Amino acid sequence: MSGALRRYWHPVGWEHELGPAPRATMLLGQRVVFWRDAAGLPHAAADQCPHRGTALSLGTVDAQGCLVCPYHGWSYATDGRCTAIPQQTPGARIPERAHLEVYACTPRYGLVWVCLEEPAAPVPAFPEWDDPTYRHVACEAYTWQCGAGRMVENFTDFGHLGYLHDGLLGTRDDLVVPAHRVRTEGTELRYELTMTVPNTNDQFAVTGVTGERGLQTNSYVLSLPYAIHLACRYHDTGAHRTLFFAAQPRSETESTGYCFQSRDFDLDADPEPFAEFQAVLAEQDRPIVESQRPLEIPLDLRHELQLPFDKVAIAYRRALTELLGQPAAGSVGNSSVGAGSVGAAELEPDEAVRGVS
Repeated sequence: MSGALRRYWHPVGWEHELGPAPRATMLLGQRVVFWRDAAGLPHAAADQCPHRGTALSLGTVDAQGCLVCPYHGWSYATDGRCTAIPQQTPGARIPERAHLEVYACTPRYGLVWVCLEEPAAPVPAFPEWDDPTYRHVACEAYTWQCGAGRMVENFTDFGHLGYLHDGLLGTRDDLVVPAHRVRTEGTELRYELTMTVPNTNDQFAVTGVTGERGLQTNSYVLSLPYAIHLACRYHDTGAHRTLFFAAQPRSETESTGYCFQSRDFDLDADPEPFAEFQAVLAEQDRPIVESQRPLEIPLDLRHELQLPFDKVAIAYRRALTELLGQPAAGSVGNSSVGAGSVGAAELEPDEAVRGVS
């Protein structure tokens, strides 16, 4: 996987699931172990003892917060230094090569985040996390057989909301995607649109809609490479529901999604409908996204057919192309995709429109 992705923060698990034992995960095709030190703070390293290549995630954590190899009992401090080799005589020198490759690791929003190299950007923002007027529901993580880019693009694909999620996120009798514009600001894509949404409260009590349908304004911030903050405002009530989603790129063909459903209404309501609602949506999406080929989104815009309502996907693929340092084949290189147009180079001749505003 691209080395550029190593410079960004990725979630590797829920913080509450990290107990006293080390845990194994995959990140960007690499085995990673993460564990808590004596103070309870998480740390991460390559999941491989330099002695015989054993997975350190099979080991233990001692009272000092050191990671202990299960094969020979070598101990490693949180900075990667080997602190004990039981097979050596007391006072013997520990070789410098007995050292782990450690990674930046931080807890944020109830998740453990890891960055494999010097970070190029901060952990994606979740502004409502510390807001006492909100309640947050951590939804069950889900792992799909696809690239993380496919996961992210599906999350923000407007065209499928009313068709695949009929009666939940839209309706099949109202499929026209509203006008919107995408702005690229550094490592973020920002866009907003207002759409009609159904009242799902008879199935899942999660909306601020009072009638059978209502207007909802969605404001998105897509933080490259694989996180989205979505703030929804219900016009009926002025209430807000926020979704924060981040994908862990385990490999080029496997990814795990983590999602919060947050709200500033019905603060004492049962959190289960919110988690169940997200699980239903994810399971509707999963077989569709896992069927897509290639498993990772193609960055060459000519590889798939692009239409005017796909402007978020176009902007996202352009931004990923730039981030990964790849040739921008099929891209016209603009940093803003307007409400009614995309670049003619990305469309079939009979669908092309002029310019990018």
